[in-house]
Amino acid sequence: MRIVCIIQARISSSRLPAKILLPGYNKPLLFHLIERVSRSKKIDKIVIATSQNPLDDLLYDLCVTKGINVFRGSLNNLLERYYKCAKKFEADHIVRITSDCPLIDPKIIDEVISNYLSFKDLDYMSNIHPPSYPDGFDIEVFRFEALRKAYRNAKKNFEREHVTPYIWDNLKKFKIKNHSSIKHKDLYNKYRLTLDYKEDFYVIWNIYQKLYPKKKNFDLYDIIKFIKRNSKILQNKHLIKVNWYKDHYKKLKTIYKKDVKTNIKNV
Repeated sequence: MRIVCIIQARISSSRLPAKILLPGYNKPLLFHLIERVSRSKKIDKIVIATSQNPLDDLLYDLCVTKGINVFRGSLNNLLERYYKCAKKFEADHIVRITSDCPLIDPKIIDEVISNYLSFKDLDYMSNIHPPSYPDGFDIEVFRFEALRKAYRNAKKNFEREHVTPYIWDNLKKFKIKNHSSIKHKDLYNKYRLTLDYKEDFYVIWNIYQKLYPKKKNFDLYDIIKFIKRNSKILQNKHLIKVNWYKDHYKKLKTIYKKDVKTNIKNV
């Protein structure tokens, strides 16, 4: 059994260009993300899946220089990029994490993987469907066979652009479950710890500057404690629940309006 974590990443971003190369503490946030994921005890290999866009030549070269596994595929068809990457690296199970999550907690990654593996013949598990952790702690785990089936059958643009919606919306074809915790029940509604706007970067940068020098492997609990003591850094409260669902939630059968903010301006 081979568990491969595929981290999608690219330089181009309309909202926050080159966000993955913004600084954390003394190094780009992408390298912090890889460092955190590498602490997982369940993952066998980590791969950065970027695009063939010339803008991503820099990202590819950085990965090669640092000895990081890297794969290049379609810019907009992420489903194809994931499928071909997983096939190349002979994954039996895929852990999907995006580069928007530079604060990801490896202990939570392993909790989700362990829970996923505890069910026989489960195709998919995540903590995002519905969301049960703060945005920015998004983890999906699924079988290669499920990814292949989605790749062969998904036809809608948003199904191919976002990798797993086809699996979500076809419950007769896939066996899926959600990973949640009572301790984290309300955190999605209270905190935004993802990286998509400049306000998000301000929050994440402050967290790294204060926590990383003292404890490199700080976890979600350390982050929440810090935020409660330093609430002024939360410049992104107005962006809580702003995500890609907002453009497609009416089309998605299993996404609820309460989990997405649609009435937003100037973002």
